[in-house]
Amino acid sequence: MAGDSRTREYVARQTAAGRTKKEIIRLLKRAIVREMFRCLTTTVAVPDIADLRPLRQSRNITLTAAARHFGLWPTAISNLERGLRRDDDLAGAYRDWLNAA
Repeated sequence: MAGDSRTREYVARQTAAGRTKKEIIRLLKRAIVREMFRCLTTTVAVPDIADLRPLRQSRNITLTAAARHFGLWPTAISNLERGLRRDDDLAGAYRDWLNAA
């Protein structure tokens, strides 16, 4: 109730409406659950990354060379290619770089 600005504003509105601290906490918990439910049930389009490793291998580019180009460790590129790390911006830049190579 003290850290987040949205929560502080909400608490101020509820206090002005005459709610007790116990009621406000109950309402906050319900709001958090609604937000979490929305996050869990909303379908998110995830870009396909299955083409990255075969594309890199077809161009005979090593993980080390790709990582050096982006200023990353080779494990970061490997994790991206295997789907262990999601970074849509890096995946897009990596795909563009591979296609240009």
